Amino acid sequence: MKKIDCLRKFISQSFFIIINSIRMIVTMPKLDVEISPLAFSKIIDWTSSNTEREVGGYLIGYVEKGKVIITDSTFAVAKSTPSHVQLDEMAQFRIIEEIEKRNGKETILGFWHSHPGLGCFMSGTDVATQKIYQALLPESVAMVNDGNKFAKTRSQSDFQAHFYRTKPDSGYHEVSFGVLTDPNELLGILTDYVQSEENAEKIAQYTARQMALSIDDSLKDLTENKLLLKEQFKKENIALKGDLANIQSEIIELKRNLVATNEQFTSCNEEQQKQIRFLSTLLFILLGIVSVGLIFTLVVFILALIP
Repeated sequence: MKKIDCLRKFISQSFFIIINSIRMIVTMPKLDVEISPLAFSKIIDWTSSNTEREVGGYLIGYVEKGKVIITDSTFAVAKSTPSHVQLDEMAQFRIIEEIEKRNGKETILGFWHSHPGLGCFMSGTDVATQKIYQALLPESVAMVNDGNKFAKTRSQSDFQAHFYRTKPDSGYHEVSFGVLTDPNELLGILTDYVQSEENAEKIAQYTARQMALSIDDSLKDLTENKLLLKEQFKKENIALKGDLANIQSEIIELKRNLVATNEQFTSCNEEQQKQIRFLSTLLFILLGIVSVGLIFTLVVFILALIP
């Protein structure tokens, strides 16, 4: 009897859960965007950890029957201020390359960024950027967040998050979103995330080994180059010593030439001095003779004048 009562109770509870689930599905509004808890929690963490500056990144996922399914998000800040953020555009190529490596169906569905303390809206720059994304993929979306209040209260309801698309003419409009709850989808996302983390660890280990080998090769090349440079230095040192010896010989020869030139100059100087002394003596004698002649002429003239 107890087993029958338990069975009836289980059937009634199951029926109640099924009816409520059907009612929720029927009354649930159509969502344009579904984001996985993994992607959403990463954005919440990045946004609430940077309350003094804008941060942002890219939304990764796929489009299924017109609905945007966001499976992951990335942090890709190149420059940021309290009122502006510039995303690292090169990160997009790395994301696409990583998706192609694992043959995934995901792609970049748009971008997300924060407005710390300002609320959620699309600035003129945001609208212009989103237009570019929608030109490439019409279903792409832009996500704007404000986590400053959440950072203080840690209450999930205080975290502001909105998704937007631009209008064909001008402006933008908000699109509805919800958190992905499909167990199979969530399991697949978590499995891909764990595998990507394991792959990242393997890649890091492989990169470390390659770097170690590269460093070892570089050290070998450096040692060989060092030996070559040492030999080259020895040769150049010997050649330099030979050049110095030649220069010293030339200096000694130059000194000898200077001494000889000085001796010649001294000898010439003495000869010139002798000639000068001789000429001076000769001039003195001539002056003496002229003086005597003048005196004699003067005496004869005076004697001629006396009667």
